[in-house]
Amino acid sequence: MVKCSDIGNEPEILYPFVIKDLQGGGCGYPGFNITCNTFDKTVLKLPQSGEFLVRSIDYDKKEIRLYDQNNCLPRRYQQQNLNVNLSPFKAFYYKTYNIFSCPPSIQSDPVANAVGPILIVPCLSNSTTTVLVSVSDGSQLDGNITRVLINGGCQQVSPITIPIPFDAITKVYNYVLTVEDLFLTWVEPRKPEEEEKFNWKKTLFTIIIPVLGGLAAIATIVDLLRKRRKRKQKARDQMQNGGNP
Repeated sequence: MVKCSDIGNEPEILYPFVIKDLQGGGCGYPGFNITCNTFDKTVLKLPQSGEFLVRSIDYDKKEIRLYDQNNCLPRRYQQQNLNVNLSPFKAFYYKTYNIFSCPPSIQSDPVANAVGPILIVPCLSNSTTTVLVSVSDGSQLDGNITRVLINGGCQQVSPITIPIPFDAITKVYNYVLTVEDLFLTWVEPRKPEEEEKFNWKKTLFTIIIPVLGGLAAIATIVDLLRKRRKRKQKARDQMQNGGNP
């Protein structure tokens, strides 16, 4: 069993993931490299998005849960667009949230508290600013929340679009941006022995097709020559018979 640490709840690392320092370079698949930081925490680096700590890996569901070492994923979402296109990972689904920068008094505003589901983002808030989020879906409720918060002194900042887990799509539970992890999935790559078998079949296929094509071409040429000989023989026979058919 390979882990970054046996202490705590660090996930077990199985194919297609690999810790090269512990397992060598031939055990995993490109793009699934895991490292262990100085605190023996499991780390996954996403191209253009930086390093995330790994909470868990569900190999049956092909789901990996990532979290921020500073426990503030919303800040990461705000500071950079999460890009998984250059990695083997993808989202189950995406959801967009509106972000509002508000005065602290908004928390006691009865209209704002009654308008609909609005959440405070603690790790982005301080004594002078309260940061709120709401789901952006283009609905009437969405519009009402935006109007009430702006009337209450809030400023709307750029929305963020983030991956949400499969269970949130199927309504098993509500995904809460302010406390949840980052959920991603992946397509299972072929294992090395399967890749070798596939490449062997592919190679054989690329050899057989041209050979079959060449044999078909030869058969066509032979048939044309045979027909040509028949026509010549028929012409000679007609000449020998005095031109009579």
